[in-house]
Amino acid sequence: MIQYIGMLHLLGMMIENLYGWMTPKHTLFDRLYMMTFVSIPFSWIVCKDECIVSYAMKKLENKEYILGSEPENAKDIRDLFTNENQYVVFNLVNSLVRIGSVIMVNRRTTHIKDVIVVPTCIFYYIYVLDITCKLNYRKMVYPYFHVLFVSYLFATFSHLYR
Repeated sequence: MIQYIGMLHLLGMMIENLYGWMTPKHTLFDRLYMMTFVSIPFSWIVCKDECIVSYAMKKLENKEYILGSEPENAKDIRDLFTNENQYVVFNLVNSLVRIGSVIMVNRRTTHIKDVIVVPTCIFYYIYVLDITCKLNYRKMVYPYFHVLFVSYLFATFSHLYR
């Protein structure tokens, strides 16, 4: 069952990351898409750097698992790749594709200023890189990185309603 949930999780990531590249302008869907770009990293921060889907899978496998103890271990997705390096490369490339998609959707529909969107995307990528590669720089500068990132996420979210 975990393998199927991992496949759905991976498929959802890929659809989300390719949305701007593969769909034409649709104001409602584009705004919802931008809301997910804000809400997903926000949920990671709230859940101690973990994706809620991966956390649920870890908890199913191990009832004693503690939220945030292995945020880099997205086992439900990682196990679908033949080795760790493939997963890391996929995740980092996939995140760059998502940033490109976000910028495309922003330019065609939401028109949030680049001074807000660009730093938000940079923080997003640094966050993904830091967790995926187990760098843990975000923990060294805790809570400053998280506060700054959340500030940009809220700024992005607030501009969706202008």
